[in-house]
Amino acid sequence: MQLRAIALLSVVVVVGVMATAAVEAGEQGRRPHRWWQSDEVTGLLGLTDEQSVMLDRIYRRTLPKLRESMRRLNAEERTLSRLVADMEIEEIDVTRQIDRVEAARSETSKTRILMVFRMHRILTDTQRDALDEWMKPEPDENGSDRSQRRRR
Repeated sequence: MQLRAIALLSVVVVVGVMATAAVEAGEQGRRPHRWWQSDEVTGLLGLTDEQSVMLDRIYRRTLPKLRESMRRLNAEERTLSRLVADMEIEEIDVTRQIDRVEAARSETSKTRILMVFRMHRILTDTQRDALDEWMKPEPDENGSDRSQRRRR
């Protein structure tokens, strides 16, 4: 019973974080991460139905590994925070944990970059150029970048 409660709480937290991230992305002017499902992008790039299906397949196949990598990264970062707060811990222990955090961060980055690479291989040169242009941050009225780096 307690295990079910923990699992349910975990699901609620994950859904809450994802919803918050989606809202924040919209508020900050970021583009949606499932850009190939956007009518705007489909029209702009001239994506075929086949391309959209292939892009979605790549995304769905990568998502579990990406989520696991993120879970591991978050866990390693929490452990590092606890170690840093412990003033009696040895520096070598903090150093080892930093290595674990960075290895998890590297794995997450590699997974995401490979997903984007595989997706870009589905697109033509013209479609990639149009997507890159669409992904560029929009400047505010002062000409500065009003949004943070957008997810690809």
